[in-house]
This record gives sequence, C-alpha cells and structure tokens, in this order.
Amino acid sequence: MANIIVSGAGSTEVNGTYVDTGQLSGNRPIYANNANSDIEIVWDGGAWFIDNMSTQFIYYFSYDDVATPDLCTTWEVGKGEPPVPTVTKEVTGVPKHFLYYARMRGNQ
Repeated sequence: MANIIVSGAGSTEVNGTYVDTGQLSGNRPIYANNANSDIEIVWDGGAWFIDNMSTQFIYYFSYDDVATPDLCTTWEVGKGEPPVPTVTKEVTGVPKHFLYYARMRGNQ
C-alpha cells in the first residue's frame, strides 16, 4: 500500500507521513505516523479517525465510507485544532508527464 501524507492540520503533531502497519480495522488498512507511531489513521465504527491510540484523543474524523483515507473528501475537527488536514496518497516514482517531456527533448 502507498503511504499517506497528512498536511496543513492545525494540530501540527499529526502532520507527516503515515505508513501501512499491515493491520486491518473494518477490512481497511491502519496507518501509523512515522514520527510518532501512537498517532494513527484508522477506520472504526463507520468513520476514519486521525487519533492518538494511547490517549484515545481524536484529532479529526471523516464519515466518508471509502477504502483509504486519501479518498475522503470531508474531514471534521474532533478535539484537534482547526483547520482540518489535507490527506493524500504519497506519490512515488517519476510522474508520467516528466517522462513524456524527457522523451520530447530526446532524453530517454
């Protein structure tokens, strides 16, 4: 699975890269923050949560019923600080448009 990037959150401790833990919750992957593995993104009881699993502190949540959190279009503030974060899938490799322009210039 691809890593998840959380950015722009008012509660800055949740910003960063999240990796797939290999565990599932509700048949969906659980992601842990690279800098603090207590902070996770998890599907539970019909919503995605960005929370601290040790303290059960819910920063942000989304009721979007999607396979991975990067597909959520609506995040809401739980006990975190506004604004809500942007949650995206990490882009890896060379984007196709870079390869196209490289070929156009004769660099292959």
